[in-house]
Amino acid sequence: MTLALAVGMGLSVTASAAIVGSSHDFTDSIKGREGNAGAGTATSEAWNARKEICRVCHVPHDHGRTYGLAGLQWNHKVSTATYTMYDSTWSPTLTGVQSAQPDGTSKQCLACHDGTVAIDTYDKYATAAIWFDDSAGGYDIDYVVSAFLDGANIDLRMTHPLSIQFPVGEIGTDFNDPATQTWIGGRTVASTLDNGKVQCSTCHDVHSTNIAPSGHMLRQAQTVAQGGVPSGMCLTCHIK
Repeated sequence: MTLALAVGMGLSVTASAAIVGSSHDFTDSIKGREGNAGAGTATSEAWNARKEICRVCHVPHDHGRTYGLAGLQWNHKVSTATYTMYDSTWSPTLTGVQSAQPDGTSKQCLACHDGTVAIDTYDKYATAAIWFDDSAGGYDIDYVVSAFLDGANIDLRMTHPLSIQFPVGEIGTDFNDPATQTWIGGRTVASTLDNGKVQCSTCHDVHSTNIAPSGHMLRQAQTVAQGGVPSGMCLTCHIK
């Protein structure tokens, strides 16, 4: 464990080491971890036939499958769902340009976390049996990011807007400058935007290299208990 100084907020926090042993490590037969913290619950991960960490999401060659067309040498089925987005119709104060549907790295995160695609639907080993559903062989349903279903649409209005341009016109009034604000480990907020857009990976480090302890892989501490200040994650970007 290393101690990092989040310069933008002046926070002293503990940074976790790596994806090994984290919630995205499906080789250790442990589920329910918070980042790299906690014992979790024992479970069979025999569905991960090769016992690889990276291959559940990435593969260097597509072997005739089309998952990789999602980018980042992707190796997991991507959701085909239609989403109801948090946009300016829902919230007139939202000024950033919103994509009509999730794109970029958020599309990849939703491949597991929207609750429509089984975790083990990857590579050629898919059995479509492992879900975020609190079942004996599944994982914690709290990892499904869609708050509720709206008819045929997955409703994302109850989560932070994603696939949305950072509102550069409001820097200094409503938002801090992403070019100077930093996360744990020193990366700027701007470096975690995806073509200028806020995505899931802007706030969460899925590889657990620099995250707040017990904090859903957050790039910044959100509470005093996590080693930061109250709402430190939010206040890294938002001026309130």
